[in-house]
Amino acid sequence: MTIRGDSTEYDLLNTIELVQRNKPKIWTHIAWDDNDIGRRCMGTAYNDCLNQHPDSDWLAIIDHDAMFTVYDWYLQLQKAIQDNPKAKAFTCRVNRLNSLRQMVPGVDPHNHDMTYHRRLGKYLAKHHWGKTSNHSNPKEAGHYSGTFLCAHIGTIKSLGGFPVIGKTLGQDNLIHKKIIESGHEFHVVNGIYMYHWYRADHPYEHSKQTINLLEEEHFKTIKLT
Repeated sequence: MTIRGDSTEYDLLNTIELVQRNKPKIWTHIAWDDNDIGRRCMGTAYNDCLNQHPDSDWLAIIDHDAMFTVYDWYLQLQKAIQDNPKAKAFTCRVNRLNSLRQMVPGVDPHNHDMTYHRRLGKYLAKHHWGKTSNHSNPKEAGHYSGTFLCAHIGTIKSLGGFPVIGKTLGQDNLIHKKIIESGHEFHVVNGIYMYHWYRADHPYEHSKQTINLLEEEHFKTIKLT
């Protein structure tokens, strides 16, 4: 069986047969904390999503300013979950954020042309379909940017849910730390690439250095004849 997506072609016979057996159910949300204090608490928003679904399922949350660049992200997530039973949370590759572990060396972080990003997404999917990198080093616990998170619902509930700290930023670092320190693995799915606006018009101060490093890597790919 062959699946075609525009000009990109994936031979997924064995993969799809595997996914169809005991395939995980993944519920996808864009989370929002509707409160009266004028300050979003993303821990509360994530827990509202978490508590809507059975413990055996998975919860996927995507930032409001992000989007997938490939159609088969769901199948790739199912494959990653099945191939990595010790992993209880997954993220993906992203163009802009504050974690080099999750970005793509060589990508232009200031390019917002969706044609560029969808072509890159297809390229990564073709060469890394469903494959992951382990981001569970205890020394890096908490070094994670939550543009996208897919987590096992029962596991997160057993850890007390997502951290509620009354802030928009920071709970993603805390949940990464909690998952790793509890003995579970956290993986990056390399074949799923996401575009993230990430305040391109007014960047966070804490992320400027990381974005600049990524831009330097992009410039290194430029060669003169």
